[in-house]
Amino acid sequence: MPPAAPPPPGPNRLLVAAIAVGCLLSGSAIWLLDSPDNLWCGPLIRTGLVMGALWLALPTKGRAAAWANVSWIWVVLIAGALFLMVKRPLVLVPIFLGLMVLSAFAGKSSNKK
Repeated sequence: MPPAAPPPPGPNRLLVAAIAVGCLLSGSAIWLLDSPDNLWCGPLIRTGLVMGALWLALPTKGRAAAWANVSWIWVVLIAGALFLMVKRPLVLVPIFLGLMVLSAFAGKSSNKK
């Protein structure tokens, strides 16, 4: 029996951090030097914030990923909070159902012995 292949490498934390900082600095520079109404200012700042959040959530050598130990209670509470915050909460129902189906298959392994 051949040895199992190593898992594919995850996202590079340093690269994610560099992209986040670069986007935030670029967006801030455009905002300060040109105008907040510039076409590139908003998307660069939003992308930098999302990449920064991803960088915080990625696993390190000393700890697992931020979402590795999330309980179902928190998932239900966040879903309930989203239902209360949006104008048309029925739009979220198919999204949550799709995520539930995907999460059911996420832990399954395709390795056959």
